[in-house]
Amino acid sequence: MALENLRIESFSDREFLLVMVDVAESLDEDGWVDSLQIAQQLGFEQRKIVSSRFSWLRRYGAVEREHLADEAGNLRYHRDGRIMHTQRWRLTDLGRAVAYGRLRRGDETALAKLGDGQMMLVTRWLAERSRGNTGMAKLVQREWRYGHARRNGRPS
Repeated sequence: MALENLRIESFSDREFLLVMVDVAESLDEDGWVDSLQIAQQLGFEQRKIVSSRFSWLRRYGAVEREHLADEAGNLRYHRDGRIMHTQRWRLTDLGRAVAYGRLRRGDETALAKLGDGQMMLVTRWLAERSRGNTGMAKLVQREWRYGHARRNGRPS
């Protein structure tokens, strides 16, 4: 099924970052990918739709944007003093943690055995950990939204 948009309810940040990883590994460019390459990988013709997702992920610290430099390697600046950027992006340490994160088998087993009361306490603990404005807290909040979104006309 082709993607119609990249809203968080349609496509998770983790899925997006894993597409980034796949494209970056095929390029051998020190992890840098162009937004147009990601757009095309996802079936879009223009970079704007993925650039918007990149901007949000940058705000949360999951990706960084390449600074534009001249032939001598000096950074280029806009007239108002802001650094110029290219259309290339790469994962940060936080982005790698989100993309490559795994639960150990023992963790999965323990979580699967939780009773109703324990599940409520774990949910409370997760809610506390995801409260706030840190990058990881925001990414967890977005993953929760993705996990509870309706897909194909059905509730999750």
